[in-house]
Amino acid sequence: MSRAATRGRVWAALLASVLFAAWGGPLPIAAQEPGAERMTLEEALGRALERNPGFRQAERALEVNALSRRGAWLDVLPQPQLRFLATNMNWRRQTVAEDFFGNPLPNPEVTTVRTSSSSQSAGFSLSLNAQTFMNLRAQDDETRLQELSLGVQRRALESEVKRAFLDVQERLTGLELEERLLENARRNREVARQLWRVGRRDIFDVRQAELDVAEQESQFDQVRSGLETARFALGHAIGDPELREFEIVPVELTEFDPTRLDVEALVHFARTSSPQVVQAEGELEARRRGVNQVRAQWLPTLSFNWSTSRQGFVRGGDAFFDLNPDSDWDRTMSLSILLPDLGQYFRRDIQQAQAGIQLRNQQESVRQARNVQEREVRILITDLLHQHRSLGIQADRAALAQEQLEYVVEGYRIGTRGYLELQSAATQAAQAARQELAARYAFERAIILLEQALGLDLEGVLEAGAGG
Repeated sequence: MSRAATRGRVWAALLASVLFAAWGGPLPIAAQEPGAERMTLEEALGRALERNPGFRQAERALEVNALSRRGAWLDVLPQPQLRFLATNMNWRRQTVAEDFFGNPLPNPEVTTVRTSSSSQSAGFSLSLNAQTFMNLRAQDDETRLQELSLGVQRRALESEVKRAFLDVQERLTGLELEERLLENARRNREVARQLWRVGRRDIFDVRQAELDVAEQESQFDQVRSGLETARFALGHAIGDPELREFEIVPVELTEFDPTRLDVEALVHFARTSSPQVVQAEGELEARRRGVNQVRAQWLPTLSFNWSTSRQGFVRGGDAFFDLNPDSDWDRTMSLSILLPDLGQYFRRDIQQAQAGIQLRNQQESVRQARNVQEREVRILITDLLHQHRSLGIQADRAALAQEQLEYVVEGYRIGTRGYLELQSAATQAAQAARQELAARYAFERAIILLEQALGLDLEGVLEAGAGG
């Protein structure tokens, strides 16, 4: 083969490698293992709500509170008492040593006296006081607080799973990017070797190309290791012990303009209706009822009792297991009003003062929760707008780097550009693509964190017209 033909093939290989580096458009997701279980984001969220240990404990706490409320109702309802049969038999051995007049007998008599009884009874008792009804209201407040707390934990869990899911998806996309860059570095290395063999380049270009390949292989291994770590973090967030090997079904990334959001309207919502503020206000209402519950100790207690019974007692006879005693029924009904013990005045006064202090502290906690939410939401909105601007800048930078790479490719084709210039342009384009990818997913995470703080779907807000 002639020297000119050899050079022609080298130039063709070099041009093909450069064109391979000059890709355009969004990157596809890296190929995943074919036999692994595939899981969507909705499936991941569903599994987390069913299997996450922390969330399941919170759900069980709500079930325990429901049982406590049923127990509080038992203090209000009448307490029935029913005894179908109570029977016994008794034997007593005694010695008779005196007669009826108290004189001793010359021969004491030893006898056994047997007695037996049988009884039946029914009745109920009812005790009413203001504190009992306050306990019922307190149980309702506790149930509501548990439900609010469960809602906050649910949104936190969903946010954690979404971010972990996006971490896996980002690393899959990044792995595809690094795989392409590695293949491109290997092609450039082969081109440099071929040019060195025909005398068009020196050995330093080959060494530089080999070093580029080694660095890109290290970068590829690092991203692949990060992918496995992200998968482990997602499985940990879901909390499903049966989830072993799995792959994700990528989701479409959010497309909306956060500059259309009404910042002040969102801040007002955060101060009044965000989950954390609503939970603090629920605790404040519970504290108010706690003060009333302490005051209710000064109110009297009304007690009512009613019972009916009959009993048969036989001396020397057999009333054991007698289901129908011969005695008449006895019925009793009582009503009493118990005034509070004045001796407990100082103790109850201290309890009332403590409840008042707790109420005032909870009022400050509500104010603090509103301030914290306002500060957090403003920070998250600022970060969201920053990430949106950064995404636009990185997208423009990636497009500019792509244009520069194409310009260098054309110059290299006509001989006005060198290999180092081509390598530098390809490196800049790759770095710009990495930065654009990182900015894209940083914007997604900022959306998730803001939605968690507000308890709202931002896209739904924009569609409803409430955000602008």
